[in-house]
This record gives sequence, C-alpha cells and structure tokens, in this order.
Amino acid sequence: MNAARVVLLGPQFHDPTVGTVLKALKVKGPVGTITAGWQELEAEDAGLQAQLGGRAVPLRLYERSERVWLSDPELRVEHALLQNDLKALRELYTSQLGHAADAWVGLLETDGPDHLLQPERQAALEAIQRLDAHLLDRIRAMRADFETRVGLHERDAVVRARAHITADLERVSTVVIEGGHVAVLLNRIALFGLSDLLAGKTLLGCAAGAMALCSRVVLYDDSPAIGRGHAEVAVPGLGLAPGVVALPDAVTRLRTEDPQRMRKLALRLAPDRCALLDARGWIAWDGTAWSGPGVSRVRADGTLETWSRAA
Repeated sequence: MNAARVVLLGPQFHDPTVGTVLKALKVKGPVGTITAGWQELEAEDAGLQAQLGGRAVPLRLYERSERVWLSDPELRVEHALLQNDLKALRELYTSQLGHAADAWVGLLETDGPDHLLQPERQAALEAIQRLDAHLLDRIRAMRADFETRVGLHERDAVVRARAHITADLERVSTVVIEGGHVAVLLNRIALFGLSDLLAGKTLLGCAAGAMALCSRVVLYDDSPAIGRGHAEVAVPGLGLAPGVVALPDAVTRLRTEDPQRMRKLALRLAPDRCALLDARGWIAWDGTAWSGPGVSRVRADGTLETWSRAA
C-alpha cells in the first residue's frame, strides 16, 4: 500500500501545527481523523477540529472497537489473549536486549586496537539488530495467525464497522493520525484492516501517529528511573514512511547534546535515519525524498543536522 504523500509531525498538545501544515500543503476539502491513541478521550477532539477549520471527519476507531467487543465478546476474549501473548513476548525480548545491549556498549567503551575490537563491536551490534528483527517477525506472525484463526475480517461486527469507516474515508483525500498510545492506535487500525483503505491518501502522522507510519516503532528514554535507557523496538508500524524512525519529543527524551549516546542510537537503527520530531517541526515524503522545516536527524557520528532534501 502506498500513500500519495506522508507527513511526520511532532507532538501537538502544547503547540498544535496541523492546521498550518495542511495550509502549507494546500490540502482542500474534508480531512479524516484517527484519534484512537487517545483511547477513552478519543471524542475530545475540539482542538483538532479547530485546527482543521471544522472540516474533520472523525473515524472514531476506538469507539467503534468498543462496539465490536460488545457485539462479539468471543472476539474480545481472543484479542485480549493475543495482547497477553504479545506482552509476554516483549518481556522475553527486553530481557535478552538488556544483556545484548550491555555487551555492545561495553565493547564500545573498551580501549584497545581497532583491528581486534571493531569486528567484535560490529558482531555485537548485529546481534542486537537480529534480535529487533526477530521480535518484529514474531509479532507479525502472531497477528497473522490470530486474524486467520478467528476469521477477523469476516466477522459480522467487524464487517459492519469497516463498511462505515470505508464510507467516511471515501469522503476524504487526507487523513490525520493523532498520537497517544501507539500500540492501541496500531491495534485499532489492524482490527479494521485500514491499511488498504488509506491507499492513495495524504497521511499526516502526529507524535505517536508519526511513529505508527514508520516500519517500526521504537521506544526511547535516555534518562529512565531504572536501567541504562537502551532503546527498544516495540511493534511493527505501517511501513509508509520509508527510511526513517520517528522520534517525537526528542528534546526531552533524548540526550541530544551527547554525541556518543546519539551515535549509538544512529548505529543501532541504521540504515533508517532518526527523525527528531519536536514542536513545530515536520517533514514530508513526496515519493522520492524527505524534506521540510524544523526537523533534525542524527549523523553517523552522533551529531545533529537539519533535514534537507539534498542530504
């Protein structure tokens, strides 16, 4: 599935810029909105409506999913069991990641001749990247098995909800995907099989919505209360933002002034580039390249550079 255009924005809570970006992109007509990541607060979208000039078409995925659970309690139970299994899988991953990341960082901090250390450092890094890829493969396989086993997209409640969502999406050429809880957001998009329905539309992802548009969602906190703050791959994303990993609110969650720490993040997530999405910054993919104002990315040496089309 390909989108006509993909735009990644930072957090919108304190300094919303969606309306400004839509004007810059010359978007006309009604705009679909996905706010499922807000969960129970999904309908509290007056601020977003104001940003869109009252032309929002809310898709209400979270509300619709609650109706599906009420109508199809068997599916709700099966979905909850899947989430429990995914949570257990992530705990296994996190345990393995801690050991692997500590080993890699230890090698990076070890003094010695490069001809001895560099191959070991590379091998340790590749072990982490294989672990990340394995987690995403397992999650995809478990989700696919679930959908097939329960006949997800043939169940009456899901079919009815998808028909209404399809009708709403036929009215819009642009969809804004807001932030909040990224896993809940992606779960609801998957529940209704929206990937195909978003084909050919301009998509704006804000904060967690931007993360969801990438091929993988990465969680990060350089100053956690416990632990060393190793970045973690969380779940597969929609894969519509090629070559980047969206890192919203980077200014408060990453030690961007520490090149050594940022270098580790850049190496870990390569070949994808880290897009630091802070307030008012955004980048757009036009099918060939990313460009846009106010967004930094991390160089291989851990320093930051402003994103430009030519870079």
